[in-house]
Amino acid sequence: MIRFVLPLIGIVIFYSESIFATFSPIEAAGDTRLLVPHFLVVFLLFLSFYYNRNTSYIYAFVFGLMYDVFFTGVLGIYMFLFPLLIYISALIFRLIYQNIVINGLVTLIMIALLEWIVYQFYLLIGIADMNVQAFLNHRLYSTLLFNAAFILIAAYPFKQWMSAVRFRQLED
Repeated sequence: MIRFVLPLIGIVIFYSESIFATFSPIEAAGDTRLLVPHFLVVFLLFLSFYYNRNTSYIYAFVFGLMYDVFFTGVLGIYMFLFPLLIYISALIFRLIYQNIVINGLVTLIMIALLEWIVYQFYLLIGIADMNVQAFLNHRLYSTLLFNAAFILIAAYPFKQWMSAVRFRQLED
């Protein structure tokens, strides 16, 4: 059963990102803010934290490829970055203690890193047309705030569900 539930949840989260992206940009404090949902990154990182890191690499690669095909004009950037974020977070957790609060903070750091690398890559190939200050003020801060709200809502249910699934698999 779990073979079907995890991919199904991943697909639902993948699809929900495009639904929430339709609400962006928003007008806040007299300024236009871009809200980029990274629910899939949150799901993949929590999958690596609480379920199985090797499985999360596979999901990250597959969903990264899907993300590239459906949402970007550059094939391979997310397919490479999603597994890289999982690897970097694993390196971080070799140095610090892991709990749900730290996992949420590391997830936010990984989202910021993802946004920054994609922005720098798009600058390099000439797709991005905003300067660094505009990127920080109009995209990064609002994206982090938006995803922090999602993490606050979803972190505990993800943790509980993935830990329970992992426990059931270990029992069998």
